[in-house]
Amino acid sequence: EMERRFRHLARDCDHDAIFSLLYLRTTEKFRDTLSSIGYGDPASIVRQDAVFADLYFHAYDAYHKGEGFVPPAWQIAFAAAGQRRVTAGGNALLGINAHVQRDLPFTLFDLDQRGFPVSHADHTLVNNFLAQVMVDAEIAGRFDPTFDDNSDPAALLQLLFAWRELAFTNYLRLRNAPTAVARAAVAAEIEGFAAAVAAGIVQQTAYPPGADSSSRDAFCALQK
Repeated sequence: EMERRFRHLARDCDHDAIFSLLYLRTTEKFRDTLSSIGYGDPASIVRQDAVFADLYFHAYDAYHKGEGFVPPAWQIAFAAAGQRRVTAGGNALLGINAHVQRDLPFTLFDLDQRGFPVSHADHTLVNNFLAQVMVDAEIAGRFDPTFDDNSDPAALLQLLFAWRELAFTNYLRLRNAPTAVARAAVAAEIEGFAAAVAAGIVQQTAYPPGADSSSRDAFCALQK
């Protein structure tokens, strides 16, 4: 499903293709390293991977079809891509933020409520395969040659790890909320924080006045 969606986005040089490719390559690395990472409960991680991906698919479909709930962080990410407003790096960060800071705690909570909790140890081990995902050169060669300009992969990886740790903390807050009202308040905080980070990413990565995505889009069109 990820491959099918990515092919469609890449063909159109859609700016949503950046996160789509990043997520596809990440999932492939997850698959390829499943037996070597040392998860205590590999089945729980596989189950999480599927539920997690479905949240992204549902958000994408709801936004682009104009039907159903779209989390605010995803609304900002998809709008920025549709308006071709931010750099390719911005597209990547917006997708990562929405999926990790917003979707991940709800995924972990949903699995916990269904009797399939993911341990913190296995959650942390996921970082080991994430550190092996190398997609910068592919994005630069296919969509935007400036993608890896002035990038700091180590800093980005540490940011991702920090976001994932916060996601686990927020999952625990959802799980441990004493009442439904308290849990709803935690959920609202998660939504609001992820949206605020998304808004900040747009501000930091938007094309400056007088500039736009024309050169990036022209480069992409030549790679078809």
